[in-house]
Amino acid sequence: MSSRLSDSREPNAAGGQPAPAVLKIMLGYDGTGFWGSQKQANVRTVQRELECALERLGGRTTSTEFAGRTDRGVHAVGQVARSVDVRPEMPAEAFRNALNRLTPDDLAISSVSRVEAGFHPRYDATWREYRYRLWVGGKQPLMERFAWTRRTELDCEAMARASVLLEGTHNLAAFTGGGEGVPWSARAAARRGTVRTIYHCGVRAVGPWWGILPGPGSGIEIRIVADGFLPQLVRTVTGGLVSVGLREHPPEWFAELLEGADRRSGPVLAPAHGLSLWRVGYDNDVPDPDPNGKQIVSLQPAHTECG
Repeated sequence: MSSRLSDSREPNAAGGQPAPAVLKIMLGYDGTGFWGSQKQANVRTVQRELECALERLGGRTTSTEFAGRTDRGVHAVGQVARSVDVRPEMPAEAFRNALNRLTPDDLAISSVSRVEAGFHPRYDATWREYRYRLWVGGKQPLMERFAWTRRTELDCEAMARASVLLEGTHNLAAFTGGGEGVPWSARAAARRGTVRTIYHCGVRAVGPWWGILPGPGSGIEIRIVADGFLPQLVRTVTGGLVSVGLREHPPEWFAELLEGADRRSGPVLAPAHGLSLWRVGYDNDVPDPDPNGKQIVSLQPAHTECG
C-alpha cells in the first residue's frame, strides 16, 4: 500500500468528507537513558515518552506502533512510528514543533505527516538500515556514548572482505541472538525462520564528527541494509567483524558461519551503545549511495516479520 504523504486530509471518492488518516512520525533518540523502544512496565522507554507527549498535545490517551524494536541503549536517527491523528486541524509542521516542545531532550521528532489509515510502519517497510560505529584509539569522551571503543588496531580491509559475504539471502542463525539462533528454537519453525536478505553490508573508515583529532584514533562504521532483521543481528555481526579485524579469524570465517547456521558457533555480541537504527524505507525509497562507491544491489519489496 502507499504511504503517500500529505499535510492535510484529502477528500474521499464520494466527495465532501475527508478520508481517514493517521500520523507517520519520524523520530530519533539517544538510547542511553531508555530501556529500549517498546513500552514496558515501570521503566523509561521511547514509546512511553512519545505517547505521553501525544496525550498532552491531543488531550487523550494515544497508542503508537514502531517500525523496529531497539534494545536498551541502542540509538535511532530514523525510527518511524504510527499514531492516530490527535490534532487533525493542526498543520504537520506546527504539529511537529508542538510535539518537540513536549518531548525530553534525548528524543526528537524530525517529521510528521498524514498518511492513509492503513499504513503500518513495520509491515509496510521494504527495508531497514542500521549502522554501528567503533572508535579505535585512546579514550575519547565525545565518542563514549555512541561508539564501541577498541584500543587495538583493526584490519578494516579484512573486515570489509568478511562483510560482503553476508550480502544476499542467507540463513543468519549464527548471528541471531536471544536464544533464536539455535536449531531447536521456535524461530527455526517459523515461516521465514532465520532467513533474511541483506542488500548491503559494508565497512568503512570514518573521521571524528568534530573534525579535529586531539590525539591518535580513528572511526569505523559498519552499515547493513536488509529486508528484515533478527534479534541482536547487527551487534553479533559487529562482534564477528571485530574478531576478523583483530586477525583472530580470516574473512572466510563468515562463510563457515553461514553454512553452519548455529548461534552456538557464532561471534560474541558487541555492546548496544554503538548501534543506531538509521533509516526505514517505504514504497520507492532507496538507501543512500555507498560512500565507498560500491553499488548497493537492487531492492525487492518484502513483507517483514521482524524489525
